[in-house]
Amino acid sequence: MNILLVAINAKYIHSSLALRSIKYYCTDYKDSIHILETTINNHENEIIKEIYKAAPNVLGISCYIWNMAFIKTLIPTLKKILPDTTIILGGPEVSYEAENLLLSLDADIIMEGEGEATWKEYLDYYIKKDRQLSSVPGLVYKDEYSHTIRNAPRMPLDLSELPFVYDELSSVAHKIIYYESSRGCPFDCQYCLSSAQSGVRFVPLDRVKTHMQYFLDHEVKQVKFIDRTFNANKSFAMELWNYLITHDNRHTNFHFEIAADLIDDEVIELLSQARPGLFQFEIGVQSTNKEVLKVIKRKMCYKKASETVTKIKALGNIHQHLDLIAGLPLESYHSFKDSFNDVILLRPEQLQLGFLKVLKGSGLRKSSLQYGLVYKDEAPYEVLYTKAITYDEIVLLHGIEEMLERYYNSERFKLSLEYLFICFSSPFHFFEELTLYWEQKKYDLMQHNKLSYYLKLAEFAKTKSYIDHELLKDLIRFDYLKHERLKEIPAELQTLEDKRWKEEGSKLLKDDLYIAAVSPQLLALSSRQRLRSSHIEYFKYDVFNASCNYDYKNIRKLQTPCKILFDYSAENVRTILLNKES
Repeated sequence: MNILLVAINAKYIHSSLALRSIKYYCTDYKDSIHILETTINNHENEIIKEIYKAAPNVLGISCYIWNMAFIKTLIPTLKKILPDTTIILGGPEVSYEAENLLLSLDADIIMEGEGEATWKEYLDYYIKKDRQLSSVPGLVYKDEYSHTIRNAPRMPLDLSELPFVYDELSSVAHKIIYYESSRGCPFDCQYCLSSAQSGVRFVPLDRVKTHMQYFLDHEVKQVKFIDRTFNANKSFAMELWNYLITHDNRHTNFHFEIAADLIDDEVIELLSQARPGLFQFEIGVQSTNKEVLKVIKRKMCYKKASETVTKIKALGNIHQHLDLIAGLPLESYHSFKDSFNDVILLRPEQLQLGFLKVLKGSGLRKSSLQYGLVYKDEAPYEVLYTKAITYDEIVLLHGIEEMLERYYNSERFKLSLEYLFICFSSPFHFFEELTLYWEQKKYDLMQHNKLSYYLKLAEFAKTKSYIDHELLKDLIRFDYLKHERLKEIPAELQTLEDKRWKEEGSKLLKDDLYIAAVSPQLLALSSRQRLRSSHIEYFKYDVFNASCNYDYKNIRKLQTPCKILFDYSAENVRTILLNKES
């Protein structure tokens, strides 16, 4: 007997926790269950060939909004080349409107909801023949007359029965390891499928600790918790965070999706003890408009959440990723601009600008007519416009999202952006103007390398008379050298004195006595190696203190240019001020 479970992931680095959980739960059939992971970027014929070569008796496919369009093109071909194979679909994308999908996709069975116990009982029916198909909860299927039959719903699984699926790590080498310590969510947000179920269930904490120790012992790179709200239970979250802090292996990173307004000072004190890089948090703000939050039933005190984000940022040890959703009911373009400016003011390491997905089974799908939510017919059901925001405005926000990703979220333009933000009425205004410029120049239709983004930023700034272009050139040059580890300055960013300064900087790097005084770490390198792994640059403005003190409003022009050493020999680039203006 050959059962093949297929995951078509969005990216190579992703892995399917769902299929592994099914396989390990079905212990009686574990040797007969095989997993095939591929991506939506792989060629369709290659995926079909791999499935065909596996010759499965039963084929299960995991369906999500990011792969559903791809799966729809596969099934007709699979039915033709594997006519005797039973095709089963599962996952959130087929757990709603299953009868219609079953007929339109010509699949044999759809499994709704959690799949572990459903697969176990289905295989008992299929292989052991010890039960009727009608006795397996969670199934929707067709009878001999092609009429759809819906069995009783599947009750939620007791998570103490949830198996650990990573007893061997070779299959997830170089991939993100996903882990869940709970299912469900305490909130009722209408854009989310978690609102379709109530309550939160937890894996026993002792088991979670054991699993975390396994990851720590094997020094995996990252464990990403997929819990909808990891800190829904404060004592559970604190005890696990404390365990991870205490048993830190100085290598593994743990990612959590949290509700910031549930964090109090006791938790902040605990988090302050974490090694930099041990934790990273994803925080769904979605909107700061109280009326919008009320309509989508997003219970969040933004004032408390923003205070928490600020406190965590002050700790300096936790990477924070904040989310906004464009296209929510009542959220106009102007309102979204306010939400954007509110959140970016907190300076999270990442600001994700997403667009509403009107998901099957969500509250907003049911009330879409009420709020004028017009969205794409096919997955991912992304919003096109609403009563509050036009399609033109949504299109512009997509452009702003791209600029935000390239300039802010890349973290390569920190100094330049901080100055530019104060040159415009708001950060949103800056990104809006930059987006319009890119579209005017049709840069949005071209491919760009990293250098191009620096040069295009300087080019855009020249169109604004109120920007100090000489200062900005220094700031862009500083960002470029700090983040790209390149020592050849593009002509567009050079000054007339650069040639003379470059020669002087090269002489200093070869001078052992000078290097011993300013950066002894470089002494172990030969002069030639120093020239390759470090660089001295001269700046007319006091960019060094601006980068250290976060004072972007009062950057002084210096009487004598400052010299800054960029040391690329370490993992993190070091910058050293070599002279101070008297």
